[in-house]
Amino acid sequence: MGLPSTNEALASSIRSLTPMDATEALNRIRTLVQTEPNFRAIGDDSEIVPETLKWIGQLGAVLHGMKLSVEEGMLAATTNTLVRSQGRDGGGEIRAILYRALGKAEFNAPASEQGAFIAAGEEMDAYAAISRVLQSADGRLLIVDPYMDGKALTDFLPSANEGVELRVLTDKATMKPTLNPAAEKWVSQYKTSRPLELRAASSKSLHDRLIVVDEATVWSLTQSLKDFARRSHGAILKVDSETASLKIGAYLDTWDHSERLEL
Repeated sequence: MGLPSTNEALASSIRSLTPMDATEALNRIRTLVQTEPNFRAIGDDSEIVPETLKWIGQLGAVLHGMKLSVEEGMLAATTNTLVRSQGRDGGGEIRAILYRALGKAEFNAPASEQGAFIAAGEEMDAYAAISRVLQSADGRLLIVDPYMDGKALTDFLPSANEGVELRVLTDKATMKPTLNPAAEKWVSQYKTSRPLELRAASSKSLHDRLIVVDEATVWSLTQSLKDFARRSHGAILKVDSETASLKIGAYLDTWDHSERLEL
């Protein structure tokens, strides 16, 4: 007897699942967005194939739980194309299915759990969505972005409430040279009304892009602020409370041990 097709394997793995509630669906889709594999890499390294197919199977399970039968069927067919082409074809279609599911999950979830999906090129929507997160802070914001630049600082941070302490943690190896001059102008203009501090972590030690609100709520960004939704789709994802607590502790420790940039 031959091995089952990819379609049959996916269908078998998800057939018995019961529908999941809106918040669970959103949390699972958020995790998949944050762990999206490099589909093209399966043509270069056979060891990557099982992990990629496992990720696709998890996406299929969520689609089934959300009762997105059309997307579920599309995923199975596209997965066969991906495998047959050794990663050359199908990756873009799978990514489109993922973000379509994210949009529906965001729409169905309670308002307190919602983030935002931003289509490529919709820079005003990106600004509005990120501004809403920044404006939710009452006392302190920590922005973690290894590729922070001056434009990101001046475009987004002014939307935070006056008096909120702004902390920007970037990476010594990948921060942009426009950041410091922009920060100096910020301090010169706002002084203590919008307090700002920059720190640089050790080279290539930062991998997340986060906004931490009042050391209580964490939002994950799928792209750096300087390029957010400029050329490809972006998403702002609320991190679940357990993971948020771990990230807050880790990044506060990183902040304490990072180099302060003089402004």
